[in-house]
Amino acid sequence: MKQEKLFTFEEVFKQNERRIYYNLHKLGIRDYYGDYYSEAMFAMWIAYNKYDREEGPLSTYFNYAIRNRLIDLIRKK
Repeated sequence: MKQEKLFTFEEVFKQNERRIYYNLHKLGIRDYYGDYYSEAMFAMWIAYNKYDREEGPLSTYFNYAIRNRLIDLIRKK
């Protein structure tokens, strides 16, 4: 069941942008404002649009989506 969003993506992004940097750091990626950063932000946007509150915390979902997207990029390069 699709639920109405309480906050815009911009608001959520500002509150959670550090998750991108955290995952970049944990994976040893130093390209903070390049392809990896953009892909992580895109992963966050997709997760925001797919998120259902009944599935668990949004923060956990963001971390999962960002990390998996970055790992996929590493594998491709």
